[in-house]
Formats: sequence, structure tokens, C-alpha cells
Amino acid sequence: MNETAFQDSRQKSEFKSKGPELLVDLAEQCALALVERAGVSQDKAEQLGREIADRMAAHWGGQNIYFPMGLSYKLSLRDRQIYDDFNGVNHSELARKYSVSLQWIYKIVKTVRQEEIAQRQGDMFG
Repeated sequence: MNETAFQDSRQKSEFKSKGPELLVDLAEQCALALVERAGVSQDKAEQLGREIADRMAAHWGGQNIYFPMGLSYKLSLRDRQIYDDFNGVNHSELARKYSVSLQWIYKIVKTVRQEEIAQRQGDMFG
């Protein structure tokens, strides 16, 4: 094993053993996403994951942080997809596709449409 590989291996084990659980998990999750989504090599992804965790610790260190489960964000994405799939007459089809009630589809379409109108009107005067 060359000197650089040994140091990198040592850094990995030190990071895991000394790093708080949240930072270790953050580094691992970032590395996993980089490998799966961006096709980054495992070694490079692990290095970047540690760097991201280090930066987050430097930026947010000492603060109590709550990680929301992201349900409202996921629902917002789903609602946006429903609106994008809406063709003006396919309410029932969308209700079946997304496993929600027909009334809920009407509400989503109305809400997203109103948000788009408000955004466009806000841009008109900005």
C-alpha cells in the first residue's frame, strides 16, 4: 500500500471513529448519492462526502438542527407533477394514477393554478 493510500485509509477510519454519528452518516449518504446519481467513483465519492460533512460542521456546528422528513416538499413535487399531467379533462385518470380522491385532484389543480397566476402577476410588477 503506498503512502497516500495508507493516509487516506487512516483518515477514513479516524473520521468514522471520531466523527459524531450525524456527520458520519451525512458523509456516507452524500457518497452513496454521488456514486448512484452522478457516477462518481467510490473513493472520490467518499472523499467528497467527508468534505461535505466537514463543511456542514463548520457552517452549522454547535447549533441544534432539525431535519424535517420532507413530506410537504415531496407532496409539493407530487402536486406539481399532477398539475403537469393535467390536460383539462383527465381528473378521474389522475385520481386513479396518484391514488387520491377526485376532489383532491380538483383541489390540487386549483391550488397550483392559483400559485402560477400569483407568481406571473408578481413578476409583472417586479
